[in-house]
Amino acid sequence: MSDVGAEVEILRVQGWINAEPVLAALRANGIPARSRGEALGSVYGLTLDGLGEVAILVPAEHETAARELLAAGDLHQLEITGDDKPEG
Repeated sequence: MSDVGAEVEILRVQGWINAEPVLAALRANGIPARSRGEALGSVYGLTLDGLGEVAILVPAEHETAARELLAAGDLHQLEITGDDKPEG
């Protein structure tokens, strides 16, 4: 049996608002990612006893790169600067 298309959970965060920057960072680095969470938590904004938790999922073949990216973020090794503008 093949694991093609299999996804792994790499992180859980509280609420969709906390999931969006993580998803954006992963996607900006070429890692396809999606979220899965409790519908009740998103409707009512609950973060009690697992409600409102959002899981970040990536394809299994991207797990290592995704975990390395998250670890770099935790260590404050990722930085967005205005220096990426072309000089002219």
